[in-house]
Amino acid sequence: MSAIINKIHTAPAAAAFLSIGLFQGIAVTLLMSVVLLQWQEYARPTVIQVPRGYSIPTNFAIFIFGFIFHLLFMWDAIRLRSTAQAVLACVINAGFLPLAIFQRRDIKEAIESFKTSTDSNGDHLVNTDMDIWAVIGKILLIIPIIIAVCTLVLPISAWYLKQYFSWQSYRNVGADAKMRKIRITHQPSLGWDVANLIVKIFVMLAKMDIYFVVCFVLIFCFPVLGGIRNGGTQFIVNIALLGVAVAVISASIMFSKSENRIGMCFSIAMYLAMLGYLLYLEIAAQLDPRKRTGGSIDSFTAFGSMSIVSIFMTTIFAILCLRNFFGGLKEHLGKHEEAWDPHGSAKDFELGNDVNFEYKSVPAVRDLDS
Repeated sequence: MSAIINKIHTAPAAAAFLSIGLFQGIAVTLLMSVVLLQWQEYARPTVIQVPRGYSIPTNFAIFIFGFIFHLLFMWDAIRLRSTAQAVLACVINAGFLPLAIFQRRDIKEAIESFKTSTDSNGDHLVNTDMDIWAVIGKILLIIPIIIAVCTLVLPISAWYLKQYFSWQSYRNVGADAKMRKIRITHQPSLGWDVANLIVKIFVMLAKMDIYFVVCFVLIFCFPVLGGIRNGGTQFIVNIALLGVAVAVISASIMFSKSENRIGMCFSIAMYLAMLGYLLYLEIAAQLDPRKRTGGSIDSFTAFGSMSIVSIFMTTIFAILCLRNFFGGLKEHLGKHEEAWDPHGSAKDFELGNDVNFEYKSVPAVRDLDS
């Protein structure tokens, strides 16, 4: 990890890419912390008797989880030098926008409804003497603006990151035209390239599935169902299924890399089951008047739609991965998988009987651009 950190210091594109995500995470977390503290002062313990009482705590938890996941996803993209994963990081960042936009309206509606709501003893659920909206209304307006700006800037940073990755690959074979021609001549077959790309896309989509599914289930279990108090058995079942879903997605990534045909068939079946269940939850919530008027229904619909699309795409690429099993890709990946090495040069290539075109770790040399 320290080696990657040192290299990021010398890579402005990578540092800028991570800095955008870090700035967004810190800024929004601080603003949401102010909102949460104001909410804790405004709400009474009995507020969780209604589903809307979970809106702000759940949104805060999703933002924290989302920003940590997003930073790890961006870090992984830099570690793997994956432009495609950097692009998906931009997609995940755009996924923060629906929650940031819809939560302002949800919270405003919740505050209005709490003014006349009482618990089973006839006491108010909130401190009616406190004008909380005057404090948090502007903050909730700033949050989506910050996320929108970062969402617009992040693809630009990803483009520069792509240029940096391309330059690193170029420098690894050196500026010598003869060495570049040798590398092109000894490239693996197009079939392996396509199969390798399919596996990489599947793995990236599977990682993205985890984020969307976790957020979707959390919104469903708390603001929509109303926690275990109101959700009962359905709450417990969905939390348990969330753990199963994360385990299945993680296992499918391992199956795709180890070319486990039985495991991959099982994963595809489970992906289809997840897809059907998410569709069922989405449709059932829209048809249920109580859930339809509950808390965070717009965020629930947005994350449900993104989860369904993401899992559908993952299932397609899982099937494509299965079709390419036992075609020599596993052995090819073991020989050609690249790692971060910005100091390779043409001297790394020695033409002999067993030509090896891996990126090797060699002593530091003077950069071409220095």
